Amino acid sequence: MHKKIPFIAVLLMCCLNAALMRGQTPEEASTTAQATVGERMAQFTDELNAAPYMTGISIWDLTDDCAVYSYNSYKVLRPASTQKLLTAISALDLLGLKHEYKTQAFYDGTVEADSILHGNITIVGNFDPMLSYDDIRDLVANFSALGIKIIDGKIIGDDRMKEKELYGSGWCWDDVPCSSMPYLSPLMFDRGKMSPQSATYSDNPAFHPTQWLVHVVDSLLQNNGIRHIDASNNIETNIRYCFYTCTRTIEDVLQNMMKNSDNLYAESMFYQLGNIVTPRGATYKNAAQIIESVIVNAGASISGVKIADGSGVSLYDYVTPDVEVALLRHAYRNSHIFQPLYQALPIAGIDGTLSSRMQQGNAYNNVHAKTGTVTGVSALAGYVTMANGHLLAFSIINNGLLSTSTGKNLQDRICQALAE
Repeated sequence: MHKKIPFIAVLLMCCLNAALMRGQTPEEASTTAQATVGERMAQFTDELNAAPYMTGISIWDLTDDCAVYSYNSYKVLRPASTQKLLTAISALDLLGLKHEYKTQAFYDGTVEADSILHGNITIVGNFDPMLSYDDIRDLVANFSALGIKIIDGKIIGDDRMKEKELYGSGWCWDDVPCSSMPYLSPLMFDRGKMSPQSATYSDNPAFHPTQWLVHVVDSLLQNNGIRHIDASNNIETNIRYCFYTCTRTIEDVLQNMMKNSDNLYAESMFYQLGNIVTPRGATYKNAAQIIESVIVNAGASISGVKIADGSGVSLYDYVTPDVEVALLRHAYRNSHIFQPLYQALPIAGIDGTLSSRMQQGNAYNNVHAKTGTVTGVSALAGYVTMANGHLLAFSIINNGLLSTSTGKNLQDRICQALAE
């Protein structure tokens, strides 16, 4: 039986073998790598100089650990969904793959012999983006198993894990709520939609996803024969008994967040970072502070960085290609970040948001990168392996596009050239 070699070990052995075969000094290797990539990128210079839109590019040879190409790499640009790289790398670095999102339900007070709970039910949210209607039914089933027939108290939804705002800073008011910009409540199910498995969001300004969850729990309890008397004067006690816990991890959330560029998943991870600073009532500024600390630790400057959300939807997000590459390098140097990140990134021509791009050529099934697309912006950042075995980290950001397809086409051609 063959012993399975860890993924990161295989990648590092390939890079080491390539270096040994060359028999070059670090200085010679750096010069060779720069010349090779520089020659391949030369074909794009005139096009980039003449383009009416702005482009920033940064490329680093991870095998030789040297910068090999830059074009406006220091320019401050909107990253779109490549912002998720900052969020994911920071979360993997500081929280770890097994960090838990817990949704819990408690009851307090006393249960009398007549099966009456003189107390409250409190459901505490921790911004699990995967919480579903089935999970809510499980919660109700767990409570029903306690044998309580009447609730003389309140059903409380505790969504104090983050700030009260339901949308990200800099999100367009006329686009929310929608599938790409859903509610941001720490306590909601089915993405805060109006009914189980519904594709629609409420346009009623009085609607609140936490209150909706509480309403659904109350209705399901009544359907299970449990009557609720809303005693408004009931006071919550300090002693609570947990009867339901639903747990998911960053590992569960990461794949959909990166492969399919799910903004809700990214924002949930963003506020997990914010909780490092403030366990209750975390703000987007708390989360931004944590990500900035990771950027500094990666050896980059935050002078060209502004973080307003975790997904890249915000009009206020700004980054440089150099910063994105610095974080990709930081991930590469740390296996606890790199392995899950690399495996979660969309693969050219294979899956996720890159499934229909680079479906042939050397970039096919080679480029592992995060896409980014909002109006006027297209970006691609990640990893590509050259034919000589060198692994490159790259960031390509296009701003000021009249058509995002223009940026995607350029990015794909650059990746094909790098993969030769």
